[in-house]
Amino acid sequence: MRKLVLCAEYFLAGVLLASCATAPKVSEPVIGQERVVERSAKERPEWIEMPSFEEGGMLYFSGGVRDRASYSLGLRQAKAEAIKNLAEGIQARVRTEFTEAIQGSNINESDLGEFVQDAVGIITDNLNIQGLVPKENYWEKVEKVTATGVEYKYNCFCLLAISKKDYLQARDIALNGLAEKAKKEQNKKAEAIATQLLERLTK
Repeated sequence: MRKLVLCAEYFLAGVLLASCATAPKVSEPVIGQERVVERSAKERPEWIEMPSFEEGGMLYFSGGVRDRASYSLGLRQAKAEAIKNLAEGIQARVRTEFTEAIQGSNINESDLGEFVQDAVGIITDNLNIQGLVPKENYWEKVEKVTATGVEYKYNCFCLLAISKKDYLQARDIALNGLAEKAKKEQNKKAEAIATQLLERLTK
């Protein structure tokens, strides 16, 4: 009987040792590891990954910054990034529209360069005054493991919108303004470009 008890004790001890040996180890934090600990919405908005898009008669432009000390500072900087993306998006759109409008004419596409830059400046100035609408802000509080512990930073994003109607109005204001400017300066080439674009784009 005593032998049976001893065998049972050895068996249990073996099982305990085996279970200890195979127990999962708790992973140590890795320097540089990050995780989101708080966010302003349940899910990350899809527009974060889309610098510009068009939907329902509106043009949208987003901007974002990461690793900021506070979300209020981050949101201000994210708005500035969105405005920068707006200017770049408008520039690309204007160049495409202008290039398509002069196809088949005697205007050379290379002549559009400076003209497009001037047009974009006037358009974005008008859009900043009228029609530019903040649509949504989103931020995340991120915990980051460092050599001395953890630190907290914010990722911030901003979405701006303008109606396509406001954009087209601003574009036409720019073309009229550039045509008048070219006329005063007796710049026949620029005046011809502006006049032709107005005729083709405002039909």
